[in-house]
Amino acid sequence: MNIYRWDLKRNMKSVLIWTIVLVAIQFMYVSIYPSFASETELLTRWMKIMPKAFVKLFNLEDIDFSNILNYLAMVSSIYITLVGSVFAVIVGARSVSREEIEKTVEFLLTRPVNRISVVLSKFSESISELIIFDVVVSLSSLMVLNIFKQSDFDTGKFWIFWLSQIILHIAIMSISFLVGSTLKRPENAFSLSLGIMFVLYILNVISKLTEKAEFLKYFTPFSYSDASAVIKSGLEQSFLYFYALLIPTSLLLSLIVYSKKDILV
Repeated sequence: MNIYRWDLKRNMKSVLIWTIVLVAIQFMYVSIYPSFASETELLTRWMKIMPKAFVKLFNLEDIDFSNILNYLAMVSSIYITLVGSVFAVIVGARSVSREEIEKTVEFLLTRPVNRISVVLSKFSESISELIIFDVVVSLSSLMVLNIFKQSDFDTGKFWIFWLSQIILHIAIMSISFLVGSTLKRPENAFSLSLGIMFVLYILNVISKLTEKAEFLKYFTPFSYSDASAVIKSGLEQSFLYFYALLIPTSLLLSLIVYSKKDILV
């Protein structure tokens, strides 16, 4: 029984719907950029009178809006970072817990496969869903940026930005996958995972607003993949260390707990 292929086929409709929605949202945002860019001087003056907290929140200090990548960094914190992470939560939380909720786990575990194989197949299938989603959205992003740009932009920075978002989505999925694999009440996996995701997002917001809370940025993946910071300064070395620890640890804990879990059928 090929669990990977079975799950990918079962979830492809959801992947396509989320991908189409994100492509439509980014087209809507980027299509208004030309009118935005024509008022660069006005926007620069406007930024100087905006509350400092707002400017720090979106890393808008000394930002040049004549470069479309800076505009992408500002608007993507909502539709790529946040909405994409909600999709990652759905993918991770439902992957294993769905079998218990829909009462198909008995059929699955009576097949000639062990629980380790089940977890590994479902984890790799979840990563595949996110890669399909992110690759299509990133390619469409490159296309709309080229359509509406007012001047050339650095495609190297563009792909580094997208690499940071793909890794972020996989990390959020890994945390949600761990929750879905270990909860005794799998029907709560999505709501708990979504709550954890928003807490991590808010930690990043708080760390930007006050220096006293700046240490919080070390505990949330959203700070390591912050769109404005990545486009302005690139990826920090701590980016690799953080994700290299978080993602394998989430998978390892999922394997350990799920292999010993009492499953009600």
